[in-house]
Amino acid sequence: SPKYPIQPLLEHRDRAVDDRTAELGGAVRAREVAERRSLDAAASQRAAEASAAATRAKEQEMLGAGVLRAGDLARGQAWEVGAQAQIADLARATANAEAKADDARRGETDARQELAHAMADRDVVMKDEARFQQKVAKKREAAEEEQAEEAYRGDKK
Repeated sequence: SPKYPIQPLLEHRDRAVDDRTAELGGAVRAREVAERRSLDAAASQRAAEASAAATRAKEQEMLGAGVLRAGDLARGQAWEVGAQAQIADLARATANAEAKADDARRGETDARQELAHAMADRDVVMKDEARFQQKVAKKREAAEEEQAEEAYRGDKK
């Protein structure tokens, strides 16, 4: 039986679909990692803010009780500056992680679209191959019927 004339194109498009599927898998993993890092950064920021708030509350309580001295207040002020700097750093890290997660989401969306295009391209060739195979099968059936008729006519003569 005749071979499908553009079989190499079909194989190429199959490989393209496989490649795009692998790329999508990588994009999904990258998005998951980026989202996890974003959540971790936000959790670290919230924990630092909660810790700082608890320390401030404790210091206010001690100040109200008259337990703190001038040196303690100076150290507390220095700690406050450091805590604010740490929280600002964590806020920047959170924003950076969220931006990377957004980029990863866009990358995943792009990979999904590329996979869809590759699959559509492959499906066009697969449908053409199916039509080709149907034509070949019809020709084969017609030839077999013709041979059967000739054989039958030959028996009558």
